[in-house]
Amino acid sequence: MTRQRLLSWPPRGLVPAGDGGRLGSVNISVVLRVLGRRHTLRQRDRWTTEQLQAHQARALRQLRDHAYAHSPFYQRFHAGRMDRPLRELPVLTKAMVMEHFDELVTDPAVTLADVEAHLAALQGNERFRGRYWVAATSGTTGQHGIFLWDLDEWVEVLASYNRSLDWAGATAGLTRQVRMAVVSSTTPWHQSARVGATVRSPWVQTLRLDSGDPLEQSLQRLDRFQPQVLVAYASMLRLLAFEQAAGHLRIAPDLVFSASEVLTVETRRRIDQAWGTQPFDVHAATETAGIASECQFHTGLHLFEDLVVTEVVDGENQPVPPGVPGDKILVTVLFGRTQPLIRYETSDSITSSDRVHCPCGPPYPLIDRSYAVARR
Repeated sequence: MTRQRLLSWPPRGLVPAGDGGRLGSVNISVVLRVLGRRHTLRQRDRWTTEQLQAHQARALRQLRDHAYAHSPFYQRFHAGRMDRPLRELPVLTKAMVMEHFDELVTDPAVTLADVEAHLAALQGNERFRGRYWVAATSGTTGQHGIFLWDLDEWVEVLASYNRSLDWAGATAGLTRQVRMAVVSSTTPWHQSARVGATVRSPWVQTLRLDSGDPLEQSLQRLDRFQPQVLVAYASMLRLLAFEQAAGHLRIAPDLVFSASEVLTVETRRRIDQAWGTQPFDVHAATETAGIASECQFHTGLHLFEDLVVTEVVDGENQPVPPGVPGDKILVTVLFGRTQPLIRYETSDSITSSDRVHCPCGPPYPLIDRSYAVARR
């Protein structure tokens, strides 16, 4: 495929699957690995700030060493700066990732043309070359991106999302089953669908609905399912809360999670009125998986700084102080090896909080809830 064909997305013939339950079968081995990783993340939640910083420095060095050894792109891109601090490295854009895809990835057998062909034929939870999970951004900002992860990386992706559930007390396990409804995307190449297809397990009974499905159909399915946990885009939660208040929806979720869009004060109020619970705000992206999440105290969102280094910067890529909204963020995915992302630019705008501590205890810095998230 030529680069010009990247402007047409999704590939012709690739349509939402309708019900994410058809996307894959139970993969117990992956689920068990995620549970093990969840235990590791829980241990990190008890770290001191000094332990977090030491881990971050070590993980960053390992990431850079791997990229310099295996990625021809980074060998050129960081030439003369390989020993410089992170803040002095050049900024990586989505356009650059796609333009230099074949040289940026660290597996020489992976090419953009082959990955695109894989996505165009994707029907379920198949892996590229039997090894890599692949997902794509929708390209609503004018540039779509394609990203892939091997098994170890994918477990980190899944565990990062699980952390948000864990902090809210919604995590399932060997002795606890949970009914969860997710209203997002069931398109096979969307990361949400890939995650859902991978973590299907006997412990999480999941109803996956597409936000583009007819509303009446979604309301009926939610009524029959009666989820204990509801996860959806903020705009969808607002609509569902309105339908609940109007008597067209009758569910009673214990926990509600908002993701991928700005969760406004008004939407929070509607959710609280509809179901008597404060929603948990989650900040994530295809490229990084989970970036930040609220805890049970709802004091702001904790950045997952053990997984992703997040720099809040202005339009000139200079850091902004706490309390000042940034124009964008630069993210470095510490666990990325197949497709390293170092100082990768996203147009999300967040505000670092001037609050230093949260009663929940983890050492991760806070961002204010009033952040804005650009289209992906």
